[in-house]
Amino acid sequence: MKQISIVIFLAFFVFTACNNERPGANKNRKRTTEKTEKKQETSEDKEEEVTSVPPKQLERAKALIASVSDKEIDAVDAKKQFKLYCSICHGIKGDLMVNGAKDLTVSKIGLPESVAQVYFGKGLMTPFRGIMKDAEIVAVANYIESLR
Repeated sequence: MKQISIVIFLAFFVFTACNNERPGANKNRKRTTEKTEKKQETSEDKEEEVTSVPPKQLERAKALIASVSDKEIDAVDAKKQFKLYCSICHGIKGDLMVNGAKDLTVSKIGLPESVAQVYFGKGLMTPFRGIMKDAEIVAVANYIESLR
């Protein structure tokens, strides 16, 4: 079952990548320009980014963090999970920014917000609930903080 989920997940990204190279896909070029502009945001804009997670999702993320033990988190190879699921768009170092992915090396969000985004997805990002275990999601969110 997990292998089927991975195949579906990878097929989605291959389709998205191929979709970007179709004639008339100028929308994605515009997004690249917007990404560059977003890197130059003011600190006030960064604060707005931090609070962009809906309150219900944030509460669910906090409960998820509280529900997994340190032992469960330590048992996860977070770097391997990140490479498997996240590096396709975020890159190995977290700064690739493919398909609208954020540069994780400059992200200012906290652990609960990061867990919520991995769990529920955001924008084009796939929600990983059901694909990754709760401990894996928390471990990957912790690993993302180490990329900063």
